[in-house]
Amino acid sequence: MKYEVFGIKKDIFSIIVILAFIGFLVATFFLQYEYFFLTRFVSLIFAVVYLVIELKKEYFSSHKPLYILFSVVSMLALTVSILLDKTFGTDEFNARIFYCLIFMFCLLVISYRDLYEKNNGAK
Repeated sequence: MKYEVFGIKKDIFSIIVILAFIGFLVATFFLQYEYFFLTRFVSLIFAVVYLVIELKKEYFSSHKPLYILFSVVSMLALTVSILLDKTFGTDEFNARIFYCLIFMFCLLVISYRDLYEKNNGAK
């Protein structure tokens, strides 16, 4: 089922959002390079991989365990990178940074639901 967001098809809108996020992450390396360097680097890697997943949605909709495994690995890597940045960083501990994990988990659930609907719609 295709629907439109702001006059753009949903698949194209998802790709535009991921590309905007990648652009934002690249810009943060130039704006505040000393804070959360490892977390931003890990997020950039996974954003590029999720862009590939979005482009190859047909493959990942038929191989859902691979997508779930990648999602778990990305959540664990992001958690470890946040902990390392907070441990070796110069700023004080702020628990709000862990909202990034909740936000990422919500995005993964939405993305998995899209893969599930694509697979069920193809049958």
